[in-house]
Amino acid sequence: MSQVELYLRGDQIGSYQSVSSTGNGDGMKVTLSGVKPLGGADTTYRVVVRQVNTGQSVFSNGQFVDIYVWPDDDPPDPPIYSSLNPQHDQFQGRASSSGHQIFTNPAKIVFQTDPITPGTLQFGPGAKPAREEKLPFDKYPPTPPAIPCFVAGTLIRTNRGEVPVEQIRPGDRLQTMDNGYSPVVWAGQRKVCGLGNMAPVRFEAGVAGNRRKLLVSPQHRMLVTGWPSELTMGERETLAAAVHLVNGRHIRRVRRPMVTYCHLLCEEHQVIFAEGAPSESLFAGGKSLSAFDHAARAEIRRLFPSLCPLSGTGTGIARPVLSRVAARLALA
Repeated sequence: MSQVELYLRGDQIGSYQSVSSTGNGDGMKVTLSGVKPLGGADTTYRVVVRQVNTGQSVFSNGQFVDIYVWPDDDPPDPPIYSSLNPQHDQFQGRASSSGHQIFTNPAKIVFQTDPITPGTLQFGPGAKPAREEKLPFDKYPPTPPAIPCFVAGTLIRTNRGEVPVEQIRPGDRLQTMDNGYSPVVWAGQRKVCGLGNMAPVRFEAGVAGNRRKLLVSPQHRMLVTGWPSELTMGERETLAAAVHLVNGRHIRRVRRPMVTYCHLLCEEHQVIFAEGAPSESLFAGGKSLSAFDHAARAEIRRLFPSLCPLSGTGTGIARPVLSRVAARLALA
């Protein structure tokens, strides 16, 4: 038996106060009362499904499910809910479908693919969804939200010279490509496991304009120029995720037991210089904030009370973003 790791949004997990059921067969109706989502769309929880049989791809009786706050601390805190039993056949099969899973033991929890709103949830009656349906694992991503950031030790160009990223503080001014020196309004860092999907990407010296080896997180975006940018975006300069630039030669994933990732936020999304290479400051738009813990999100939102959840701070992203396919050609 193995285990499966999934990442659910806070509004895809809910607690409930009571459950009731009526009817029989396809007429069975299950009602959850006092439902409350664990968080919002910008929060993330790590879900570990244990005792998964070989080839099994759905939540099913016999498994045990643990829910952790994400990002994890180092070492990880205990799960907030543990050993939940997904009894898919409960309530004559209404406990699960391709869009939900109800847990009644040892805690009252519900998973749903659609956002959960406070109040009441009802499943059934009717022939659809079929009562034999189970919730597939692939309804949720197996990897956490992206953390766009630099690895500690990276030299960032500032008004006082090249400074290790972990030493930069709010008020320090970064040299930008477009707007002179821009002050940092928030700086943070987090130590995480550097294996698997969190392993950093290493650019050998000279590959992207960097004087030394440069290490960034997989989703951190680098400035690229040339015909891939012009052909696909109609722009001379674009941004591309580091992981999409990996070529197995001069740009590689490097595994390490632990890695410290550092984040620099300016009032506007900026192109800054890391080891001499043009790269991005933290873009606090889209789902980026879901990669941070509650305290960090709260601090950023205090600084930017009108933070746009889609386009980020200020005027939005500094350059158009290349697709995966175009990015693979950019530094070929």
